[in-house]
Amino acid sequence: DYSKLAASGDYSQLELNGQDSVGAAIGIDNRIKGKKGNWITLAEWKYDDNKKRYVPVCVKSTQIDGETIKEDIFYKLEGGEFKEA
Repeated sequence: DYSKLAASGDYSQLELNGQDSVGAAIGIDNRIKGKKGNWITLAEWKYDDNKKRYVPVCVKSTQIDGETIKEDIFYKLEGGEFKEA
């Protein structure tokens, strides 16, 4: 309970099992899931041909409400929106 987790490595998956926790999965193609009431943050990255590397294009946080964002379902950020992974 009350955990504060972060993952910045690419293709990471975070799981929040406690209550009132906050998790951030901010690497390329990261996934995150948790219990109702927890907060999640994801980052979306796109490859930039000019820079020859991935760059962040969106970072978004939300609370798992059990309806719009369901508990125990992995989510990713795609097109600036949370999508089931």
